[in-house]
Amino acid sequence: MTQEEKNKQIATAAYQRIFGNLDISGVDEYMSKDFIQHNPTIADGPQGVKALVQMLLSQGVSKQKINFKHIVSENDIVFLHSRYEMAGKEWRFIDIYRIKNGKLAEHWDAMMPMPDEPANNNQMF
Repeated sequence: MTQEEKNKQIATAAYQRIFGNLDISGVDEYMSKDFIQHNPTIADGPQGVKALVQMLLSQGVSKQKINFKHIVSENDIVFLHSRYEMAGKEWRFIDIYRIKNGKLAEHWDAMMPMPDEPANNNQMF
């Protein structure tokens, strides 16, 4: 197995456990202690992600199987294109992780909710 394939496995397993299973203990297992967060609404470090998962739980977000449409790995970077349900609405995410020493070390993302009435018939996923 190549390092890029291992990185894909790390990123998808971490994402499912943390955001699909809403398992906060996955943060300690999969994220580096000096995790760098580029989403401006989430604090740096594992504590920022733990706070996000706590918020999702408090808002009644259910555990769910994450659907990945695309998983691309290049060198130490993994791109995930996924669907997620929050507050009764479907969302689409693009998450980018940098993997270092087998852990998620850095994160960027873009997200959007499915509109109630799309302007075209092209699928987002």
